[in-house]
Amino acid sequence: MVLKKGDKGSAVKKLQELLKLTVDGDFGPGTEVAVRNYQKSKGLLADGVVGAKTAEMIGFKIEDYLSTDLSKSTALRPASVDTSSQTKYVTTEGLTINKFYLATDEYINANIAKTWLFLHHTAGGHDPYSTVKQWDNDTRGRIATQYVIGNKSATNGDTKFDGTVVECFPNGNWAYHLGDNGSSHLHPESIGIEICSYGYLEKKADGKFYTYVGSVVPSDQVCDLGFKFNGHQYYHKYTDAQIESTRKLIIEIVRRNPGINVQNGLKQWLKTETPAVAFGYKDDAYFGRVKGVLTHTNVRKDKTDCHPQSNLVQMINSL
Repeated sequence: MVLKKGDKGSAVKKLQELLKLTVDGDFGPGTEVAVRNYQKSKGLLADGVVGAKTAEMIGFKIEDYLSTDLSKSTALRPASVDTSSQTKYVTTEGLTINKFYLATDEYINANIAKTWLFLHHTAGGHDPYSTVKQWDNDTRGRIATQYVIGNKSATNGDTKFDGTVVECFPNGNWAYHLGDNGSSHLHPESIGIEICSYGYLEKKADGKFYTYVGSVVPSDQVCDLGFKFNGHQYYHKYTDAQIESTRKLIIEIVRRNPGINVQNGLKQWLKTETPAVAFGYKDDAYFGRVKGVLTHTNVRKDKTDCHPQSNLVQMINSL
């Protein structure tokens, strides 16, 4: 989440208080200038926008004020079954969702209606539980997605976690998963799905495919797009089981969150654009003007998740 010129509310009031400004809750030109001056004094990019780094240095958590600013949320549909005392549950599509919750200080407890669903990949190994544990133990704060989907091991081919879906926190809550963006609503009003994958690969002279951390991915787990997407042609393949789990999970998420329209976003762009363009960065997505099912790359120029693998594209088109 970010605060920028034009925003109003309790988070802006707290920002103004900490910067020793006139407190009126309106992020106007004076507040923007004060933010720029503060950023310059701290060696930050002086863009006048309060993102995670600037907020941390000023000394406040923007999300703590969201329950007031975004209290207009509508009621959420319940899960397929009562999940309050279960470690797993089965959706109406027959998908098993395993509950493996983060510590409560790793996500924001707020019943906020959702209008976006974002697809990511982890840029890591195949075990979804390890991903959640890393989020729980790192020092980055409340950064996570609500769901993680396991992959086939790139080390020994183990399929134990292939397609396994893990839920990291209860429905309606949220965590940061998009980095800085142009809308204060994107984080709290979106749900994120992380697909376990190392992401882009580099083919070296020995004919092998290497991840960004130097490990080798076997050739049967390599996706050759046939074109370059965000600078790379080869990616760690999303398995058939992962894509099917993603499809069923999207259906369940939309059932529980009717404000998410699967016809908007990626599916809409794929009607008129190539997959590489549809999955690429778009200003309208960055500023929150397009709601629906999107990918991280639609709002970040520096990301490669998710890549437009052909059967992932087909799945999105089938929704």
